[in-house]
Amino acid sequence: MSVTIPPVREIFPNSIRCFWLEPTDQVEMSLRRYRSAMRDKSCPTGFGYHDASIVIGRGAAAECPEFYDHGPVHGDVWSHDDARWPKACACGFQFAADDEWQFNSNTLFRRTDTDEMMTLAVAPVGAMWNAPWLADNARWRGPDGLSLIVRTPGGDWTIDGKASNCTMIEDTTHKCWVRHGTPPNLTVDKNGHTCAAGAGSILQDSYHGFLRDGFLVVC
Repeated sequence: MSVTIPPVREIFPNSIRCFWLEPTDQVEMSLRRYRSAMRDKSCPTGFGYHDASIVIGRGAAAECPEFYDHGPVHGDVWSHDDARWPKACACGFQFAADDEWQFNSNTLFRRTDTDEMMTLAVAPVGAMWNAPWLADNARWRGPDGLSLIVRTPGGDWTIDGKASNCTMIEDTTHKCWVRHGTPPNLTVDKNGHTCAAGAGSILQDSYHGFLRDGFLVVC
């Protein structure tokens, strides 16, 4: 007698569907002012220090090679005369000339299920992407050559990384979390060459859950 197993969404109605982000050749440029936390931690807005940023445009990375020859650029490389620089923090603090000036160019990613464009900084919970800057290290690389990250309600989980309680820390061939399937429709468990850490779940800040068939499921 065959048994029909309900979809994950029906079993766990509060689960979060994951979606894939793929990098594009587009960048988002922004101007940021902030006062270093080493100087002042009095801001009540949640950062603990005064901070403000404004997006000034989007465009092809190839069209701004002076900023993008070697990847995303961050630093004091934009004219301070630009009137678009933020003048004040959300708390009302007015930035001084000797506070930090930071131009940022960040890769735009395309959400493959909706075609929405976004940077990783603002991607919502459920976003999943490849981190090629980690994949160069075998400790952080999956069997398909990717190093996958998923954004959970508690923060970003590097699925192909090392668990904090890994019991085979010197071994580079095992995975603390073993993933099955094709991104973003992944299941992560301990079925494979793995260590004795945990049961395949992720504890990220106050969030504790599993990745099941492309859904983040609370334990």
